[in-house]
Amino acid sequence: MCKVFGSTLTGPALQWYIHLPIKSIKSFAAISDKFMEQFTSSRDLEKNSDDLYEIIQHRNEPLRSYIALINQAKVAIPECNADTAISAFKRGLLPEGYLYKELIK
Repeated sequence: MCKVFGSTLTGPALQWYIHLPIKSIKSFAAISDKFMEQFTSSRDLEKNSDDLYEIIQHRNEPLRSYIALINQAKVAIPECNADTAISAFKRGLLPEGYLYKELIK
């Protein structure tokens, strides 16, 4: 089964597999563990509500575009916290924008 595993790899994973020391892997479980150790950090992390704070409205960006970005990101977050989403939305608005000024009254 270990030989079949190698035939499924491409790119960096294949290079890693090719350079494993000869006879260093005794079982499929061992190669599976080594593979996970090597490549686990390469996977995408699941998004959470706090990631919305990274989205800000840029100068000259229409409010409609900013709202679309926030909504697109919010939809990609499983179980997005509504309070956090609202807070992140407000915080990302341009301070000199009309909506921001209305919301802080």
